Amino acid sequence: MDLDWQTQKLCADKDEYELVIEKQKRDWNCEQRVESWKWIISYHGSVVSSGAVNSVDDAKQMALQNLPR
Repeated sequence: MDLDWQTQKLCADKDEYELVIEKQKRDWNCEQRVESWKWIISYHGSVVSSGAVNSVDDAKQMALQNLPR
């Protein structure tokens, strides 16, 4: 059986912060017309910033731009 697996969650560490990007689901079906990606910045388990955009690349960019200084 050949399956077409999709990445739906990405994680990275920057200094003491964890960056998480995950695909948002409107229902249990994997196929969606419009993708939505949530980005989260957490510090020792506490969310310090988050948001949602329509592309994984935009989510990566937003997570990096919103890192506390």
